[in-house]
Amino acid sequence: MNFAVRTIVRDATRNRVGRITAVNGDCLALTAPGHAPWDALASWCEPATSAERRELQGKEQDAPAA
Repeated sequence: MNFAVRTIVRDATRNRVGRITAVNGDCLALTAPGHAPWDALASWCEPATSAERRELQGKEQDAPAA
């Protein structure tokens, strides 16, 4: 599956939802409030559900500005 920067996905290996910050071939760089940025293979990720997207967006809005 092809993913684009800023897409919200679920990393099935970590059971964590994050926003894609960079795509390098099959490797995705992900970030989520409360977690250190991490890398995941695209094959490990799937589109987030609408509930997962809303939850991440809410956490992003509540996170202090960097």
